[in-house]
Amino acid sequence: MKPKKANVLYQEIADRNDVSKLLVESVIEFYYKNVRTLLSELHHPRINITGLGVFAAKKRSIDKGIPRFEKYLENHDTSTYSAYYNKKLLEDKLEGLYSIKDQIEAEQKRKEEFLKNKRGLKKNLEE
Repeated sequence: MKPKKANVLYQEIADRNDVSKLLVESVIEFYYKNVRTLLSELHHPRINITGLGVFAAKKRSIDKGIPRFEKYLENHDTSTYSAYYNKKLLEDKLEGLYSIKDQIEAEQKRKEEFLKNKRGLKKNLEE
């Protein structure tokens, strides 16, 4: 199968649905912009995107990222307004990483508790 260029694909979709090519292009760009935002901002540890799959944040990646952002903040200069703004962005990202880490740990505890109860019920049924 030979891949199609985006402009050709947009035109085919526009012709098939009797809409303008610009509208098709805008809708697709809007959708993928939102997908990129969801994947980069880390509001949830698991993101399900229809047609693409489930994307999950890995605990070890989060654990590596936290010290890196803390080090950036430690050495960050705030002598100008733009530098202060950048520092604030780094602090927000670090806060997001801590939030995701807490959510991942809570989910792990929930899974362990479920398995513990499941094993306990299995033992009771066997007796």
